[in-house]
Amino acid sequence: MVEIIRGTVIQSSDAVIENGAVAIEHDEIIAVGTWDNISRDYDTSQLHGSADHVLIPGFVNTHSHAVQTLFRGAADDRDLLSWLEEVILPGEATLTEKELVASCRIGYGEMLLAGITTTNDMLTANHSAAGLKAAEESGIRGRVGKMLMDRNVPDGLLAPTDEVLEEAHHLADLYPQGGRIQYSYAPRFIPTCSDKLMAESSQAARERGLMVHTHASENQKECAWVEELTGESNIHALHQFGVLGEHTVLAHGIWTSETEMKLIADTGTSISHNPTSNAKLGSGIAPVPEYLAQGTPVGLATDGSPATGGHDFFLEMKLSGFLQKSTRNDPKVLPARTVFNIATAGGAQALNYSDIGKIEVGYKADLVLLNPSLPHAYPRYDPFSYIVYTAQTRDIQAVWVNGNQQVSESNLVKDISPYFDIAQSYARDQPFLTRD
Repeated sequence: MVEIIRGTVIQSSDAVIENGAVAIEHDEIIAVGTWDNISRDYDTSQLHGSADHVLIPGFVNTHSHAVQTLFRGAADDRDLLSWLEEVILPGEATLTEKELVASCRIGYGEMLLAGITTTNDMLTANHSAAGLKAAEESGIRGRVGKMLMDRNVPDGLLAPTDEVLEEAHHLADLYPQGGRIQYSYAPRFIPTCSDKLMAESSQAARERGLMVHTHASENQKECAWVEELTGESNIHALHQFGVLGEHTVLAHGIWTSETEMKLIADTGTSISHNPTSNAKLGSGIAPVPEYLAQGTPVGLATDGSPATGGHDFFLEMKLSGFLQKSTRNDPKVLPARTVFNIATAGGAQALNYSDIGKIEVGYKADLVLLNPSLPHAYPRYDPFSYIVYTAQTRDIQAVWVNGNQQVSESNLVKDISPYFDIAQSYARDQPFLTRD
């Protein structure tokens, strides 16, 4: 059955169709054009939107931790390492499978409501198969991986290196390249991963055509710790382990020297920019204009809820531009079209997708329909200004992933309310403080 979606169609940062429409069938976009042409060529009985709506590609979230949703509000006002050591790692170590699934389903549901149709998500060390299934059942598109760790974490997260790799390979077999949910190899960062784990997980990812997803150079204390462990700077150490390359996305990349930035560019490595997380944890501001100038693929990201408060891509877009402008005293840095590109096509490029991030024939039907009917949406001079600087999550009326509608009338199609009681029970008991 062909469905028609009508509105101002923002195909990409370079192409806009006023009073346009899109036809989708199964999981693909089969036609894009003006409303007059689409309505002439296709049956419009299955119609969504109107001339007053705005249709955009789904947002691509290049770094997230849905598994951390149950810790939202429990780790505020800390820097990265104390945030990890006092709440996040103990919390991940004590999550039951039921709690992990609830955390993930709430997180993925929140992303869909925010127009995020694709996410690059890190689980934790335990219950990874259940986390991947939760992603699959949520309806989101994603690269999702077990968190790989074999040192410097609580006992509940530790396992011998060979066991960690064995489970990772097994999960990669279950979720290979090409599916809506695809496995990614996710060594957390150098301080929690032995040399062997870093090197062999990256090699396995390359051999299987999968992504490597790791943290790097987020915090100055982290960088000093890496140098103490390896004798090298963070990026150079990752390069020695064979991690850098077109198959790899580095979350954060704030504290990188010119030499390291050149190495990232020369190897084709991607950067995931997390402005809200970096601001809340006091980590710093990534040199995004410099990365873009040297041709490094850059995507936008929400990180985990304890680091940001939630998964709001409109907030991420706004802050990504505002922080650069204010710290550089240059209002022309990261204009709205560039930010929109980072949030969509740039994120797709960073995660090695060739069929999402734009509204084009043959691309996957990952779409977000905005209804700019509230006071904050008036007047509108430019669609990119509206989307990046003005729009809010409550403007989202409908969301499709792979041609399947996941948000209708601003509500999730799939009910996740049963998971809320689990989340509230977890917050009441705070098991990361008491559970052995």
